[in-house]
Amino acid sequence: MTNSYKTQDRGSISDYQKYMDAMDKVIIEKVASASLFFDPSPGNTIVDIGMASGTSSNILANLFPQTNIIGVDINPTMVELAQKNYSRQNLVFRADDGETLQTFKENSINGFFNCSSIHHITSFNQYNPNRAFNTIKRETELLKSGGVIVIRDFVKPPELEVILELSSISNSTEPSNADLIIQFSKTARSLALKEEQGFPIKEVKSTSKSTRCFKLFYSDAVEFIRRKDYFENWNVELQEEYGYFTQKEFEDIFASLGLRIIVSNPIFNPWIIENRYKNRFTIYNIDMVDIGFPPTNYLIAAEKKIEKGSSIHIVRHLPEPEQPFLNYTTYQNGETKDLYDVVKRPQNVVDIIPYYLHNNEVEILAKHGYPRPLVNVETDSPNIDQKNFSGYITEGITATNNQSIQDILSKRINLNKVAIENEIKSLEYYPSPGGIEEKVESYFVKLNSRPSSDFPINNTAHGFNDLGLIRRFNVIQLLKTAQTGALVEARLELNLYNLLKTLNIPFPQWMGGKISCADFKIKPTPLAELLKTKTNSFKKSNQTANYLQKSRAKFAETSAQESDDILEYVLPQKVSLNTLITLPLVKQGNDYFVGLEVRNLPVPQILSGNSTILTAPALRLPKHISSFKALENYILNTTIFGSEILEFSKLGEKFFPSVGVTPEQAYPYIVKLSCNNDKLKWVHLSELYNNVELIRDGHLLILILRLINSLGIK
Repeated sequence: MTNSYKTQDRGSISDYQKYMDAMDKVIIEKVASASLFFDPSPGNTIVDIGMASGTSSNILANLFPQTNIIGVDINPTMVELAQKNYSRQNLVFRADDGETLQTFKENSINGFFNCSSIHHITSFNQYNPNRAFNTIKRETELLKSGGVIVIRDFVKPPELEVILELSSISNSTEPSNADLIIQFSKTARSLALKEEQGFPIKEVKSTSKSTRCFKLFYSDAVEFIRRKDYFENWNVELQEEYGYFTQKEFEDIFASLGLRIIVSNPIFNPWIIENRYKNRFTIYNIDMVDIGFPPTNYLIAAEKKIEKGSSIHIVRHLPEPEQPFLNYTTYQNGETKDLYDVVKRPQNVVDIIPYYLHNNEVEILAKHGYPRPLVNVETDSPNIDQKNFSGYITEGITATNNQSIQDILSKRINLNKVAIENEIKSLEYYPSPGGIEEKVESYFVKLNSRPSSDFPINNTAHGFNDLGLIRRFNVIQLLKTAQTGALVEARLELNLYNLLKTLNIPFPQWMGGKISCADFKIKPTPLAELLKTKTNSFKKSNQTANYLQKSRAKFAETSAQESDDILEYVLPQKVSLNTLITLPLVKQGNDYFVGLEVRNLPVPQILSGNSTILTAPALRLPKHISSFKALENYILNTTIFGSEILEFSKLGEKFFPSVGVTPEQAYPYIVKLSCNNDKLKWVHLSELYNNVELIRDGHLLILILRLINSLGIK
């Protein structure tokens, strides 16, 4: 271990073990957030940088048994302990400097996993962010084409002044947070030259007798709140500076190195927010407006793509053609006279999930790196969760419904009839029944054997040159990744849940926060009774609701020659792209019930002859809702048919309901209401789960399946 890292030494073996035990408590979630991005093909090599206890390397080795996993740490004691604790045929540990990686050859690695490691490299080298750049650059050099770099670390906030309000109450073993930040302002970055330690801070007037307020820079405030709960190891934590790049700096550096960003994802860990942030501090802007909590962590993943596009961007907006791809019609409800704008693609779509068993676990084939420009199209709607994409996603195999499943699989992925064992009908639903005339039919296709490798997607009259790969995915691991927000396409997630349900396989452990529910008395309604309702309320209208507007634009791949496409899509005119989806929850005894809204909508009538549909209560958010803090305040000030929302629980990450037609993004929440009302129909959650094939609202489907997962109902 070089001299610059010697102060990182933890002391005795028992001290090391204590440190590693604390780190290992959260390692499963960290590995889950990264595993989607790696290619586990036989013979591939993934390197776990700064592997500490070796637990993360061991999880990867267990998850990818045919892939070589190399755990690397600059501390030989860590390497020694990892070698004693873990032994697998595909797992080795070695001592190396994570910045220079001198024991590796260029173009030899398929993946790098940097989990809370790069901030150690900068911290123990005079807090120099160039050391982080050197690390990413070196990993890029070592990657093979198609290889992936994943960094899960901290993100530095923008450099602006804020007011931080902290408790002034101390206890017998620790100083108050207010006293501690004064101390921290003098000793932060304790390994730096004396004149570069600490940061400017000024106490300002507080409105509470139990708190004190301080004016300081946002980055310094965040450095404090991320370590305030580590007082037991305070002197060791003082050596580290967690944030070294802002989100934009990360993205710019990756792009400059020719890497294709898959996702740039600020993480808001629900346990940390609930147990370490809520009611423990408040951050205000200079005008004393609460700006909410900063991200707890950050994940960025990117691929090395040689002579292929690194991102997709709009070249220019175009006028509507004489024969548009999207058809626009307005319908009017004959009773209420309400108008609804509806758009339609030429055909409905089919989702196909080829699956097979491998080592007693379910795997599927799905598209990886498929171009979907609408995930990162820029509009005047705010990006509430701050996630950014380069325009390439993981999604299921899709096609129009005017072809047989066998023809689709043959044309798209060269899968012949002999490879197919059977076909099973899965879900049938409307991704966005309020405005998109589209019904998705999905099918499970059981394969006789596991394909030997990933393979390119056949280009079927698509403007982009690179359509990505058909990749093999472990279903459980993919759903864990969905919980971290890295799998944004809702239709694939729905089918994964239903595949496990169909095969009677338990869902993965839920990694989100605790779910709140009410306990007032309700009168349950059988699902079958609600499904009997038949209405036919809509007729075409010559008027317009002026709700949706069509857009048409040319998109191109950055750094790829003659790779572009023209797309039509729809946006709301006056409200944002962001939709709040709520699901009221009540518990009576051991039974859970959810409150459904019975709606009349034109899309179900057009496609089924019945305008009645059961939905989760939802509404489009106004454009001024630009952060989670603003969203949460909005939820608490919203009523559902007159019932106040007392509490809410975030039900996983946002999703894109219909990313081929609209960049709409849905934010799902379970809500605890103040009282019952006669507008909601309460249905037993298990009854809904056991009859998911009868539910037609795509939003409701994904909330039911996530809720079942979060509650651990079997």
